Amino acid sequence: MHLHITAALTVAATVVVSAIVPAARDQSRLVSPEISSMSPASPARSASAQTLTISGRNFSPGMSLEVTSPDGRTLRFAGPAIQSGRETSFQVAVILAVAGGYTLIVTNPDGAASAPFAFKGRASAGKPKIDRVTPGQLTVDSEPQLLTVTGERFVPGLVVYLTDPIGVVYLVKGPAIGPVTATFFEVSVVLEMEGEYTLMVTSPSDESSDEVTLKVSRHRAS
Repeated sequence: MHLHITAALTVAATVVVSAIVPAARDQSRLVSPEISSMSPASPARSASAQTLTISGRNFSPGMSLEVTSPDGRTLRFAGPAIQSGRETSFQVAVILAVAGGYTLIVTNPDGAASAPFAFKGRASAGKPKIDRVTPGQLTVDSEPQLLTVTGERFVPGLVVYLTDPIGVVYLVKGPAIGPVTATFFEVSVVLEMEGEYTLMVTSPSDESSDEVTLKVSRHRAS
């Protein structure tokens, strides 16, 4: 009798263990991060750092990013270098010094890594050129004024340097610059002094336009 009971308990224990072990193995399986896209999708070569937004899923706090350049060198970004981290996106400032093919790999703290994500760093568009700034008649105002800059070879990520009549230089970037096309963009600036301002456009590849002069009057000409 005791032998039959012992045998029955042994069989039951074997069945329970067999049912538990596969579930435990499933729980220990690592979930790999995935990169689905990057913005900007095809950034220009630049000697200055550019902010890339990496989108995907399964990104974990404490993740790291490896960037392999066209010449085979790999840079690793982690800790404070990873900004605005969420499960589906994060930002990182990277210098893309040469044009060509790059790859990104995200690694979570548990060791799970994404498949390589490839993108191309494009050659710079060339030196931007300013043909015209409108409106042509500008007046002193403590509130921002919207200027339209028309020309050639403008690219997203450009910045504007505005120099006032006494030589103070202001860097205008980010939200103050509207959507950029190759031939025009809008920029919001404050012109608080009467006299001559100069405006210059610099692309992400550190190539700058010639300066143009803006004349600001106390009162609008009639």
